[in-house]
Amino acid sequence: MSPLLHRAGPLPRRASGRAAAAVALLTALLLAAPAAVASPVVRAGTLQTGTVPAGTAADDGISWSVTPADNRQGDGRANYAYAVDPGERVEDALVVTNRSAAPLALTVYGTDAFTTPSGHLDLLTADEPATGLGTWLTFERGTLDLEPGESAEVPFTLRVPDDAAPGDHSGGVVTALTQTVGDTALTVDRRLALRVHARVAGALAPGLDISDLSVSTDGTANPFGTVTSTVRYRLTNTGTARLVPTETVSVAGPGGSTWPGGTATASGELMEILPGSTVQRVVQVSGVRPLVRAEASVRVDGLVIGIGGGGVTSVHDAASGWAVPWTLLALVLLAVAAAVVVPLVRARRSRGTIRE
Repeated sequence: MSPLLHRAGPLPRRASGRAAAAVALLTALLLAAPAAVASPVVRAGTLQTGTVPAGTAADDGISWSVTPADNRQGDGRANYAYAVDPGERVEDALVVTNRSAAPLALTVYGTDAFTTPSGHLDLLTADEPATGLGTWLTFERGTLDLEPGESAEVPFTLRVPDDAAPGDHSGGVVTALTQTVGDTALTVDRRLALRVHARVAGALAPGLDISDLSVSTDGTANPFGTVTSTVRYRLTNTGTARLVPTETVSVAGPGGSTWPGGTATASGELMEILPGSTVQRVVQVSGVRPLVRAEASVRVDGLVIGIGGGGVTSVHDAASGWAVPWTLLALVLLAVAAAVVVPLVRARRSRGTIRE
């Protein structure tokens, strides 16, 4: 899994009424490393971000790091993960360090996490109100002023609602720097965050669903060669658990019949999908022999991850599409035409010779 999540989105308009086309250019969500350094680089027309070694500043000199505090919740943690009951309170803290050569004024808040259609984990932008775990987080202070090299610990509380549904809930603890660019017609929101996962006690119900499955097949100039089929489908985590899916996509002939060399197959592990999220899958399957119709079969096995695990869940679906061997058909038609025309021409020539 990638250690960073990136998302750009608009920020709220300034209360002063100035026409500020607010644009959130860069978001970084730490997934694996115990500490992250915010080092976004902004250039006209481009989006760039990265994680650099602690103490190394970005091109514009802005850099800070975030890490979970070492306390009774754990030491050396990569992010926050809790097993909780409805109505429970969890006390924890975030450590923020200014690695810039200038003071930083940051805001601190919580928000919801989700999986994007492309399969990456992300956070809501600053103007999107949280409705899930982000609303469970409250901070001792919402702003943070740090001198160069200064670190500060920000305590926060996770309050689980009494009616919280059993299963996995995900969000993020966000630190953000908002700046104006040029004549203040543009604002830039730079965010660095740590993931927060909470598994609420109760019956865990993992589930997956496949929808909008289709298959299309390319042509080839080689009448006896293989081609590539493109299988598209939507995969939705319909359950209450975080899942890491493994997909197996197969393409066979009409009715699932196999051709010499067997069924063409592509498989692999996908990135984590959060409950309620949908990803759009596009899978290329090579080695397909066009036999007029192609039958695509998709099986996805989802492994439950998170505190305590939780088993696996599976889903399967199939669809068919045209896979016409046009070049081979053209050769066949030419052969048929030749078989018909050549004898006719020869017969006409023979009759002409006899008459002479």
